[in-house]
Formats: sequence, C-alpha cells, structure tokens
Amino acid sequence: MDCVEIFCMSRREESIPYMLVYSIPWWVSVVLAGVVYALMKWVAPDVRLDEPMLSNLMKAMPGFAWIGAIALLAFAGLNLLVRFLKHKSQRR
Repeated sequence: MDCVEIFCMSRREESIPYMLVYSIPWWVSVVLAGVVYALMKWVAPDVRLDEPMLSNLMKAMPGFAWIGAIALLAFAGLNLLVRFLKHKSQRR
C-alpha cells in the first residue's frame, strides 16, 4: 500500500498548520489569533520602510487583519474537533 505524502509525514516535516491542529493545545491558536490581529491592525501601519511597495503593504494590513485571526481561530476549532473525536473513539 502506498501512502499519500500528506498522511505519511515524518516528525521533522510537520508544518505549522499540522502542529496547530494536532500537536499544540487549542488555546495557543486563540492566543496567536489575538496577537496576529493586534500586530496587523495596530502595529503594521506604523512600520516605516524605505521600500514603497512594502510600505503600502503595511498600510493595507489593518483591512486584512480579520483574515489572519479567522484562519488561526479555524485551526483552534479543528484542534478541538480532532481532540473531541479522539476522546470519543477512546471511550468506546
């Protein structure tokens, strides 16, 4: 049986989303969502860069802060779902 590359990851090749869903407690994603939102909403626009393109990107970040926060909250939800399903299967 061949295994699909995504499902046969070794420990060294774990991605950040994989760790947020399977390895790290759910509340870490919630805290990261708050930090990412705050950084994108209030810190990024005040960053002064010499490069005009990056400066414009930093000025646009407050409008997209909710996307970063929602993505991390989705990982927290998936983490809770995985833990619930694992706990439910162990009880049987």
